[in-house]
Amino acid sequence: PVPVMHSPPKKVTQKDMLDWKIPPCVSNWKNAKGYTIPLDKRLAADGRGHSQVVINDKFAQFAESLVIAQEVAREGITARIKEKERQQRMDKDRKDEELRQLARDARMMRTGVAPAAAAASMG
Repeated sequence: PVPVMHSPPKKVTQKDMLDWKIPPCVSNWKNAKGYTIPLDKRLAADGRGHSQVVINDKFAQFAESLVIAQEVAREGITARIKEKERQQRMDKDRKDEELRQLARDARMMRTGVAPAAAAASMG
């Protein structure tokens, strides 16, 4: 093969050394040599500061629709609770009326008046 001709080696200057200096790897997970690494270097290493946060335009629509759905669900729940309470109140009133009627019939039997005649005189 043909020999490669090189220019004569030149002395490396301080500027050249700085230009070619490769910084040590900074990791948040490994630190084999146990160096104390400043926080700004750690944050720069994981690249959080370099990216721009972009929020999709449809996120606001999505959030608003979630709020509306939550309100509708709450209204449905309150309506069901009110209906259940109304039904319980009606059942209680019905049972109270039945007990009143039974007590009235028992009173009539005790006094000797027939319940059917008493009901006819009341109604």
